[in-house]
This record gives sequence, structure tokens and C-alpha cells, in this order.
Amino acid sequence: MKRNQSILAIDLAHKDYRDVGFAFLEASSTDVQFLDPDTLGLTNPPDAETLAAALDAFGRSNKVGAILLDGSQGWKSDRTGIEHMRLAERVLNTPGRTGPPGTTKPGNYLPFISFSIDVFHFLRTRHRWSLLTGDWPRHRRRWIVECFPTSAWKTLGLEKLPSKSKATRKVIEANRKELERVTGWTIPAKPTHDQLQAAVTLPVGEILINRQPERLVLSGLDPIISCDGVLEGWIACPMPEGV
Repeated sequence: MKRNQSILAIDLAHKDYRDVGFAFLEASSTDVQFLDPDTLGLTNPPDAETLAAALDAFGRSNKVGAILLDGSQGWKSDRTGIEHMRLAERVLNTPGRTGPPGTTKPGNYLPFISFSIDVFHFLRTRHRWSLLTGDWPRHRRRWIVECFPTSAWKTLGLEKLPSKSKATRKVIEANRKELERVTGWTIPAKPTHDQLQAAVTLPVGEILINRQPERLVLSGLDPIISCDGVLEGWIACPMPEGV
């Protein structure tokens, strides 16, 4: 099925743009591209407002219909009754847990999670991208979507990519080939760990653009807009075609 919009996926990092993975799939193309920070006009140190503006500018110039981000979109809500984390994080057992505004577990995740929430915030409020809601098939919007690569590998029926410290070049290449097999896309050889982690979430964007709700696995609940900003939200994972 052809797409009439492009997809941009980001494996986020907050200290150095060299640790960020950018994967891009142009409308109607099956050739994944890995972008350098320079392509988006980004220079260190990372800044959430600047990154959001760069993603928006690239998105508008390249007909992007979905931006996929590996990072929290909002803080924990007291409505769930779950301690220390959002509902989506409990369901998917994420390593970083987003607590009430300004708190995380473990505590050293706070700079990264705060950075991610700020990127979502600027894309939503300043650049008019929409957070994913449970009734998304009823709408045609430019989506900004939270993803979790570890779970994306699993829902696609593939072995998850080990952590960066444990993933050898051979393992990364094996996972790249398996992702090619499942998606039918061409993925450049010798990707970095960050690039491949971004690429595995690209099917989420294809599902949204092609309006295939049966292929989307949502964990969590609709984002809650409050005086503290955004709370909770969905983490989206893809299912392969024909399942």
C-alpha cells in the first residue's frame, strides 16, 4: 500500500546529537534514509525548542505526516493509581519511569525525560502537531507519537536489539536484515544502534498514514492536558502486515 506522506522517526538523546538516530521514509518510497543532524541544521548542545523547530521545518518541507519519538510525552497522572510511572510504562516495562511532574525513577533519567517532554510540548503547542488519541482513525492530522523500540521489535515478531553496550556489529546487521524482511523496505547497511532503533518504529507511521488500526498496538491512555502540561499518553507499537 502506497503512502501519500513521509515518516520521520527519532531515537532520542539529550546530551549529544551524535547519539540521536534519525530515520526517514519518504512518501511512496521503500528506501529508508538515515539523516545526519547537519541535514536538519542541528548543532550541539541539544536544545528541546531548537530540535522541535528543526523537526517541524523538516516535516513541512518533506510532507511528513507522522513524527515518531522514543521518549516520554508527558508526566504521570494520579488518576491511574499506579505509583512512580505512567500506565504505558507499566504495561511495557520501560527502564525509565516517568513520575509526577519533575520526578523519575531512576532519578538519573530526569534530564532525558524532561528533554523529551519538552520536545513534545514545543511540537504540540508551537508547531501544531497532534498527540495520538485512541480515536485516531477518525482524524487526519500531523501526528507526534511516542514509541518504544524494544517493544516495537517484539510486536513485529523479531528479536529485540540488545542495548548499545551489548550489540555487536554482527548483531546489529542481523537485526537490520530481519527488519528488512518483515517490512519489505531497503535499509542502509551498517547502521548505528541509534539509527536502527529509530528505523524499527517507522512502521508505526506507515500504519497511521495508511489508517490501519488493526495493526497498531496502543499501551496507556489518552493524553491528559492539565495545568502541569501533558500527563500520561499512549505508546504505539506496530504489528506486521497480514497478522
